[in-house]
Amino acid sequence: MGQSDQNDETNVSEQLAAEVVIVGSGVAGALCAYRLALAGVKVLVLEAGPRITRESVVQGFKSQPLLDLSAGYPNPHWAPRPDWGTGADPYIDQAGSTILQMEYLRVVGGTTWQWSGSALRLRPEDFGMYSRFRHGVDWPIAYDQLETDYAEAEKELGVSGDPAADTGLPRSTPFPLPPVPPSYAEKWVAERLHSAGLSFTARPVARNSLPFDGRSQCAGFGTCSPICPTGAQYSAMVHVDKAQRLGVRVLENCRVERLHADTSGKIRSVAFTRSNGSTGTAQGALFALAANGIETPRLLLMSVSERYPHGLANSSGQVGRNFMDHPGLYVRMELPEAVYPGRGPITTRQCLDYCQGSFRRSHAAWLMDTNNTLDLHSLTEEALSRGLWPPELDEFVRQRARHQFQIDAHMEQLPHLDNRITLDWTRRDRAGQPRIRLNYSYGDYEKAGFEQIRGVFRSISQTLGARSTHLSEPFAHHHLMGTTRMGFDPHRSVTDAHGRTHDHGNLFLLGSSLFPTVGTANPTLTIAALTLRSARAMLRQLQSD
Repeated sequence: MGQSDQNDETNVSEQLAAEVVIVGSGVAGALCAYRLALAGVKVLVLEAGPRITRESVVQGFKSQPLLDLSAGYPNPHWAPRPDWGTGADPYIDQAGSTILQMEYLRVVGGTTWQWSGSALRLRPEDFGMYSRFRHGVDWPIAYDQLETDYAEAEKELGVSGDPAADTGLPRSTPFPLPPVPPSYAEKWVAERLHSAGLSFTARPVARNSLPFDGRSQCAGFGTCSPICPTGAQYSAMVHVDKAQRLGVRVLENCRVERLHADTSGKIRSVAFTRSNGSTGTAQGALFALAANGIETPRLLLMSVSERYPHGLANSSGQVGRNFMDHPGLYVRMELPEAVYPGRGPITTRQCLDYCQGSFRRSHAAWLMDTNNTLDLHSLTEEALSRGLWPPELDEFVRQRARHQFQIDAHMEQLPHLDNRITLDWTRRDRAGQPRIRLNYSYGDYEKAGFEQIRGVFRSISQTLGARSTHLSEPFAHHHLMGTTRMGFDPHRSVTDAHGRTHDHGNLFLLGSSLFPTVGTANPTLTIAALTLRSARAMLRQLQSD
């Protein structure tokens, strides 16, 4: 018997079919699958990574000495991800003047396993950055066109918020849940800064302040990011499970290699490889990529052919360009009174005082929030640097921990063509795919924003009477945005206002890669709102075909 006749499962090719094939099972992919399934559509979801349990992640973090948010999650060879906690990131090659220690997960449910739960809306002026401030570009939609989708997304995710908070955002409906109560530390800080002219309000979060949608009330473990141990905080597994109960097929450990388009430009299938090396294809009437702001452009760029030498959906040359994050800074202070941080969720209060205004013509807007985490690691490092040993070390950490508090800031970033994702076809990652290359740097707009943040942090530290202050260097918030932006002009954008690619009428893109600009709101709620909008467009297209 020849080798080709042997029953080698790594050579078996599987052919699958559905009306809609979705790549990625994070909040965009899972929510889209659920909404389509509600309408009776046959949906297949392909996820590169494995299915995990909450219990396994909690145990993984307990046994991990590493400090990055992803340390307790799997990083299998068939679905690698960024992993800077072990040193230099072996997954993404970085160029430019700024190196990002970014993180995201490749598991069923995506990165919402480890997010902070922040569920903010973009502001009306964020949709018209160029018209209002002569920076960036305008979105092809306005806030008013997305408002009802924002309201529906808040219901789907279970957002807790304060209807009395003066956020300046028009709303058609109240929040589904009342606000999560602040910790003592957050109340102490907010009250003193209010007297200094800063306004802190409840932070909208997809975290249950009351039992909701089959999930328990928040128990205040304080480990929301990297993992909520009870499931009170939303993760995309909510919609993965709902979709599956409606008949959606979710296949884990299926890494998509490329999409295939016919001569008319219509996408016919996607090719995938399983963790055991076997291969398959999936055919559909419509396709949606929901693989995040790094992996989605990567798949498009990998799908080269004689007809599409620069990849799919890339006649504009915009695929992979305009990568944006929310660059951040934090200030960690030793306060004059004991405030006992670490009790309650990671954050419940935010300050919007620097999110809008005419100053955006000259420097970036930014959002400030209280951070209720307890950083025992940095306190222990400080104690050891002072030469302390038990029992003095123990007393030092206990005393300082009672007085420690941190305030975070993250700011908008402008889209720049040269901040981009490309592929290195001469090198391969652990899964055998072309290596990702990221070119990234800050411009003068962002640098001026950093300077304002530093000045405000110094003032806050003085107002609170901090005994000591540590101001961080800029860091990543892991918000991967802008690499396949939407727009009216097919020469300057990748998709239309519904996420449908200009070049391929049956290919939709979902997620924050669609964002033309980023504002100061964490992206997840806008991802969900845009996904609801795209799902309706997909249903209309299926019904008309």
